[in-house]
Amino acid sequence: MRIRFFGSSNCKDCLEVFVILSKFDVDFEYIDVFDDETQELCDEQEVDELPHLQFIENDKIIIEHIGPVSEKEFEEILLEYFPTYW
Repeated sequence: MRIRFFGSSNCKDCLEVFVILSKFDVDFEYIDVFDDETQELCDEQEVDELPHLQFIENDKIIIEHIGPVSEKEFEEILLEYFPTYW
């Protein structure tokens, strides 16, 4: 399982996601939505709100979470969709 994290360094909720990802020590790919090189990917993935998280397993998006996420919500997603991760 890995996470694709669309965000911005100017987004308070995105900075909180960085803290959560570090705490849970999960593999993630960060995509800066304001980088010119990522605009096509952001458009393809319909990223309109931040933060935008895609939980991916075997190259398939299992679940997406759009908007702020608390540590508890993040943990609940992991437990529900990726119980073997623990």
